[in-house]
Amino acid sequence: MLHQAGIEETAREFMSEISDPNSSLYGRHWSQEKIIETFAPDQSTIDVVLGWLEEGGIARNRTTLSRARNWLSFTANRDEVESLLHAEYHVFTHESGHSHVACEDYSVPAHIAPYIDIITPTVHFDQRLGESREDTTIPLSADQLKTLKKRISVDLLHPSEEGNPAGDYRHLGRSRQWQLAQARESRQASYPTRQLSRLRYRHHASLPQSPVRDTPGTSHWPKNSLGVVEYTPQAFLQEDLDLFFAQYEPRLVGRPPEVTLYQVGDMVQGGSFNNFLDAVDGSYCTFQGGGSKDPNIDGQYPADRACGTAPLVNVISTSYAYNEGDLSVKYEERQCAEYMKLGLQGVSMVFASGDFGVSGNKNMCFDPLTGAYQHGTLGGIFNPSFPSTCPWVTSVGATEVMEGSTVRSGEVACEKVIRSGGGFSNVFALPDYQKQAVGEYFKNAPVLYGADRYNNSKTTRGYPDVSANGANFATGVNGNFTLSYGTSASAPVFAAILTLINEKRLAAGKSTVGFVNPVLYANPGVFNDIRFGRNPGCSTDGFSAREGWDPVTGLGTPKYRDMESLFMSLP
Repeated sequence: MLHQAGIEETAREFMSEISDPNSSLYGRHWSQEKIIETFAPDQSTIDVVLGWLEEGGIARNRTTLSRARNWLSFTANRDEVESLLHAEYHVFTHESGHSHVACEDYSVPAHIAPYIDIITPTVHFDQRLGESREDTTIPLSADQLKTLKKRISVDLLHPSEEGNPAGDYRHLGRSRQWQLAQARESRQASYPTRQLSRLRYRHHASLPQSPVRDTPGTSHWPKNSLGVVEYTPQAFLQEDLDLFFAQYEPRLVGRPPEVTLYQVGDMVQGGSFNNFLDAVDGSYCTFQGGGSKDPNIDGQYPADRACGTAPLVNVISTSYAYNEGDLSVKYEERQCAEYMKLGLQGVSMVFASGDFGVSGNKNMCFDPLTGAYQHGTLGGIFNPSFPSTCPWVTSVGATEVMEGSTVRSGEVACEKVIRSGGGFSNVFALPDYQKQAVGEYFKNAPVLYGADRYNNSKTTRGYPDVSANGANFATGVNGNFTLSYGTSASAPVFAAILTLINEKRLAAGKSTVGFVNPVLYANPGVFNDIRFGRNPGCSTDGFSAREGWDPVTGLGTPKYRDMESLFMSLP
C-alpha cells in the first residue's frame, strides 16, 4: 500500500475545520470522490516504487495499480519475493485450521520506506477479530426458561407493580410506564433493557419515545441510518429479533428498524477491519474492482468485487477489537487514517472499548521481560485496545447500576462481570481535542503505576471517550433470553443516541454529527460524570473513575436532552 499524499500535514487540519464546534466550516463534510482525489498518492510516489520493483526483477507489466492509486500489486513466486524483501515465507496454520502465507520480518531500502505504508502478505496475519466481550452472557436454566416463557405469554405483557415474582430467576419483564414505584425501580436496576436505558437517561435527558408510524425505526427521516458490523460466522437471527420485539416492542415483530448490517467475511476468509474498509472506503480498497479468475492466486474469488460500494451510513457501531499489540504500527496508523476519512464524510465511527479493564482481549497482558502475551493473572504491562486508541473514532466504555439501588442512584464503572476497557495508547499521540481533559486527569489523579505498567508519558491518546450502561441487557439468543454484559452493549446504545440526534439535525436541514469527539470534549456538561468504579486487569486495580474524564468511563454517560440541544445549536 502506497503512502498517501499529505496525510500527516492535512488530516488534522481538515478534521478540525469540519468537527470543531467553533469552526465556520463545521459540518461541511466531504464527498468520497474528494477524499480519494485529495489523498491519492502522487505520481512520483508510484514511479519510485515501480522503479524499485523493476530493480528487483518485477517488470512493470506484472504490476497493477488500484483505481484509487493507493495499492500497487504484482504477481511473483516465492523466491522473487523473498529476495526483494529479504524475508523467509512460510505457511502458518492457526489452531482453527485456517492457513496463511506470511513472514516473520522483512525489510525495504531506507530510501523506499517513506513511500510505502504496508506490504502484504508479510507480518500482518489479519487474524479473526475478537468480540469485545467473552463469556459475559448468563443463560437461564431449563426451569427458568420454562417459567420465563410462561410469563412472557401471561403477565410480562401486562406487568404489575408488585415486587419480584417468586423464584430466584431474573425477571425480564416489560413495562409501559416510565415513572415507576421505588421498589419497581430497584428491581429494574438489575435488569437494564430498552426501557431501563430510557428510564435512566430520560431522568436526566428525556429520551424521546419512538413515534408509531407506518415504517418503524429511524425512517422518520429517510436519509438517517445506523450501521452494525458483524464478522462471519457470527450473524443475527431474525427469530431472535422477533423474540425480543415480541416482549419489548410488539409492533416491530417481522418488520425490524432500518439498520444496515455490514456482514463481513465468510467461512473461508474470516472477517476483519480490512474487509469492512474495503466495502465502505473506496480510497482504501485492496482490490482492483474486476475479479481475477486465476485460481492460483491466494485469496482471489472468481468473480468481480466492488470497492467502496457498500452503502455508507451515518453512524457505525462495532463491538470487535484487536489488541493494539496484535498489529504493526504502520498497519494501525493506516487503518486509523481511514476512519478519519469516514469522519470527513460525516460518519460517526463508534467502537466498544473492551471488557477486560486494562488487559487486552482474552485478559492478555505483556510480559515485561519478553514482550510476549501472558494471561492477566500473571500481571504484566497494560494492553490497550485498537481501534479504540485511534483518535478519529469514539470509544465507548461501560457502566452499571449498583445492586440494590435504583436507576436514579447513579452509575458506576462496570466491573462486576466485565471491566470497562480503558487506558492509554502505545501508538497514537494525544489529540488536540483531548489534551485539556487528559491533562486534568494526570494533574488530579494519584500516581498508581510507573512506566513499567503503561505509557505514562502523558502524551498519548486516552480511551474511552464516553460510556453507557453495559450490564444485564436482556438479549434473545437462539430462541431464549440471556442477560448480556459488555461494551458490546454500551457501544450500540451510544450509537443509537447519535442516530436520534442525526434525525433531528437532518429534519432541520443540517448535516449529520460526524466525528463527535471535539464537540463532546469541549462540552463535558452534556454527560453524567461517573466518579466511582475501576477497570482492573494485569493483576492490578487498573485505573479509577473520578471527576472529569478518566480512562475507565471517559467523559461519562449521555444526558440526551442536553446533548441534543448542543448539536442542534451547531450549524
